[in-house]
Amino acid sequence: MLIIRSGITRIASHPSYLFWSFAVAHLLLWTIIPTFVSPNAPLDVIEGYVWGHEWLWGTYKHPPMQAWWLETLTLLTGQAPWTHFLASQIAVVIAFWAVWQTGRRLVSERAALVGVLLLEGIVYYNFTSPEFNPNVLQLAFWALISLFFHRAVKDNRTVDWMLLGLWSACGLYSKYSTVLLLAVLGLLMVLHPESRRRLADKGPYIYVLVLFLLCVPHLIWLFDNDFLPIAYIKSRMHDAGAADEFVMRPLRVIVSQALVVLPTLLLLLPLSGRRIFTLAKIEQPLSFNRYFLNAVVFGPFLLLLLVALSGVRVHDMWATPLWGYAGLWLIDRLRPEILSNALHRFAYGWAATFILILTAYVGTTIFYPYATHSSLRVYFPGKALSKTVIGVWNQHYQEPLRYVIGDTWLAGNIAYYPPGRQHVLIDGNYKISPWIKPEDVEQQGAILVWCIENCACHNKGEVKPQFIQDFPQAQVQQPLVLRRQTSADVPPVKIGWAILPPSSRGAPAQQKR
Repeated sequence: MLIIRSGITRIASHPSYLFWSFAVAHLLLWTIIPTFVSPNAPLDVIEGYVWGHEWLWGTYKHPPMQAWWLETLTLLTGQAPWTHFLASQIAVVIAFWAVWQTGRRLVSERAALVGVLLLEGIVYYNFTSPEFNPNVLQLAFWALISLFFHRAVKDNRTVDWMLLGLWSACGLYSKYSTVLLLAVLGLLMVLHPESRRRLADKGPYIYVLVLFLLCVPHLIWLFDNDFLPIAYIKSRMHDAGAADEFVMRPLRVIVSQALVVLPTLLLLLPLSGRRIFTLAKIEQPLSFNRYFLNAVVFGPFLLLLLVALSGVRVHDMWATPLWGYAGLWLIDRLRPEILSNALHRFAYGWAATFILILTAYVGTTIFYPYATHSSLRVYFPGKALSKTVIGVWNQHYQEPLRYVIGDTWLAGNIAYYPPGRQHVLIDGNYKISPWIKPEDVEQQGAILVWCIENCACHNKGEVKPQFIQDFPQAQVQQPLVLRRQTSADVPPVKIGWAILPPSSRGAPAQQKR
């Protein structure tokens, strides 16, 4: 017991040990537990696997970084079922590290540690993080951009300006909304005298050059593909709504994000001691550090509010990367007592919150089908669907199946789960699937798939989707009725499918006898 107590005391006296202990524990728990309670990959992950298999410079929805990240880890792990959960937690831990390093520059090392631990009160870093998508990936790059902007301005080293360009490009390759953070930092660069004087040096121009050169391949792809993501973004933003939405939309953003941040403030209460928090004195003129924290915490949020005011329906998950520095801002502004007794109280509250959120995630995932008699996508029978249709293909043809045509969710599940990794022709649309040529599909054949009932797809119903008409040689099969991967009383999925035989021209596959 004495050895354990002395070990804990040693870790507590060295914040860096405690930080890495926390980071490793978070990564392991939030990778292992979702793997056990989620038998099927989520929608955004399946979509990322479809794109990642093609190593694209762009997609019709998003930039390609999430897809690259998934494909890289898939190759490294041999397509292990925990790969995409690990991808999410790597992004989260990188964000923790960047905030930790920034905090060490702004406040004491112990206060910086508390600023990072407070992020466990924000659902974007735990409860919603297992579904690896561009929003989760932004957590890492927004934090890195902020850290290296501060380092570049304060230290003015060429390597920091170059790395700032790299992380900015990675952020834009993750999701275009990174421009919100870059716009805020650009404005801060001009407004504050300490950063403005750097404009007379070479650093900012090296940054712009690195950023531009790294983004050139994607810009070329955008021009070559008619700016497909821009059309997709416009379609997501087009929503007329009611007359009072001008007020209600930004109000919803404010309320939803206030609820997101509130647990962080509650976590901080044990550090108030016998007194209410003491607000830090606002010096005049305001220091660059204070400007910086205000900018990275509130700047992108205010720009998001302007987007909502313009009539766009802002989704809650768009705010995922906004609050990475909220904990440090609270530490800097409220100046809590970072003393031993207060830290013990904080540790108990923090540990309880960590366990509660993890338990809530497990409970929600497991018991949702039992409570609602409906199912989550993570219970979709993706493996069974893939095994069934590919098994029928292999009974008829010697050559392996190479193409699957249909909705990203259904076709993506078929393509992901077998070892072969087929190519997906999304909705039969060659424009949004430029990695596939019509003559290749005609020669080598394909599986066509569509939803009839309970598949969580946008094209569902007894009527076959429009793309079936583009493949008149397709042989429609009996619909598949598959049970979901849960013992709860939920309706099975009903899936329509067809086989497009390989063409007799060229080098067709031989039919098995």
